[in-house]
Amino acid sequence: MAEQGCAGVVGIIGAGAAGLCAARHVQAMAGCRPVVWEQSVALGGTWKLSEHVGVDGRGFPVHSSLYNSLRTDLPAVLMAFPDYKFPDGESFMHHTTVLKYLEDYADHYRLLPYIKFGQRVEEVSHAGNLEGEEGWTVTVKDLSTGHTLTTTCHALLICNGHFSEPNLPAIQGLEGYRGEALHSHEYREPSAFVARKVVVLGAGASGLDIALELSSVADKASTYTRPQNED
Repeated sequence: MAEQGCAGVVGIIGAGAAGLCAARHVQAMAGCRPVVWEQSVALGGTWKLSEHVGVDGRGFPVHSSLYNSLRTDLPAVLMAFPDYKFPDGESFMHHTTVLKYLEDYADHYRLLPYIKFGQRVEEVSHAGNLEGEEGWTVTVKDLSTGHTLTTTCHALLICNGHFSEPNLPAIQGLEGYRGEALHSHEYREPSAFVARKVVVLGAGASGLDIALELSSVADKASTYTRPQNED
């Protein structure tokens, strides 16, 4: 990709792992300048832990689904970018190690000058013919000032991820349940569940992690999953 070239601004939405990787390669292309818009005040995307649940301090939905004890379920050698390795250490890493890796990656490739923090993309539309090519008009709101700015890009990469919206299945009777029901997206640590009876629905990576952690503090922690032959 570094041998290719382009002319003009390439917009990138999100400064998580995908956005940083995109910016690193765009800046290496002749004639290209990346502009990265990041809604939060720090890079890392889903790897940046938020103590908030539901909405953040600015009233926007919390992006990260991390919980305090989360470790990767893939080894470091598979998670690393091809041109930048994780430092020697544990193969299955705590989430803070992954965040530090992304911060170091951004420093190594000098990406920070291209990132505009606290910038929320409000609207994207076709800009029509831009020097013989299709372009994009991006309207961005500065969350600290409330001002909006419109930028025209030759290309646009959307790197905002897909972990920020909980997937809640339709469960008959859940709306009438009088206890506490929450998605793993809103789980952070086990102290709120001490001596309580807890049911974890789902036995994926997060479900098993959370069930194991709750088993040490809850009065009873049970895990339920659908049959393997069910779609």
